[in-house]
Amino acid sequence: MSGPREQAARWFARMQNADADHPQRAEFEAWLAADPHHAAEYRAFAELWGDFSSTRRTEALAQAMERSRHQQRRRVLQGGVLAVLLAVTGAFGWHAWRQSPLEMDLHTGIGEQQQERLRDGSHLHLNADTRLHVHYDAALRQVELLRGEAIFAVARNPQRPFIIDGGLARVRVLGTLFVVNRLPDRLQVSVDHGLVQVDNLARPGESLRLEAGQVAEVDADGHLRRLSRAASDAFAFQRGSLVFDQADLAEIAASLSRHRQQPVRAATGAEGPRISAVVQLADVEGFLQALPAIAPVRLHDESGTTVLQAR
Repeated sequence: MSGPREQAARWFARMQNADADHPQRAEFEAWLAADPHHAAEYRAFAELWGDFSSTRRTEALAQAMERSRHQQRRRVLQGGVLAVLLAVTGAFGWHAWRQSPLEMDLHTGIGEQQQERLRDGSHLHLNADTRLHVHYDAALRQVELLRGEAIFAVARNPQRPFIIDGGLARVRVLGTLFVVNRLPDRLQVSVDHGLVQVDNLARPGESLRLEAGQVAEVDADGHLRRLSRAASDAFAFQRGSLVFDQADLAEIAASLSRHRQQPVRAATGAEGPRISAVVQLADVEGFLQALPAIAPVRLHDESGTTVLQAR
């Protein structure tokens, strides 16, 4: 067996209808755990075969599989399944499948993060309380960021641009690593490496090109500008923290709300102080309660929401 793809094809054919006590269950789970590429290739075959109806189910590959209804039927079908899957691993068949249309919805709950590998090799890391829709066709790879924040590691393909629609702006890339953060009143883009173009949807023709280490923001009034902050700060959530650099109360409130059951919002009116801080996701509540001691801010509850009010 020459590589993870062929191994995945064989395991999928063998395990797709396996009972929980299948004699090779432990060996299969060990193979999945041995290398992230194993799970990724297996997931690709699961999506191709249509055996799994949702991303969350696919993520549970190493856990309970659908129980077999007829043991003999499984033995008869196994050879046919394997033949089809191994045929797809051929260069043309696999390439054609990876170029085929894809529609996918991904979302996370409060305090939850999720990673997803797309069939073109791109990787997504969703922050908490995030929702997006993925659409791939032969000419274009497109993601609609409906809410929240995600890290995008985009596989380079000049023939199929990768575009993110964030409501206020459209982000265009070929291959790079960056974060898009959709807040209620603004959209922020932070680039780790590569080249990203941010198109202002409120003002057609206006755009910014971002290089490694650069950050841009477009607000609800259609103002597109660069921010003087470290792009690396935007990646902090995957390491278990939030980094604020001269952030206003609205940005802080929206960011904290993703990791707290009771939402937080900034009071309407004055912008209030700019705050710089590092917040551990495990101690969002502690930071929030300490905020009045480190900044001119008051907290009060209003209809089940914690409100940040500038003093």
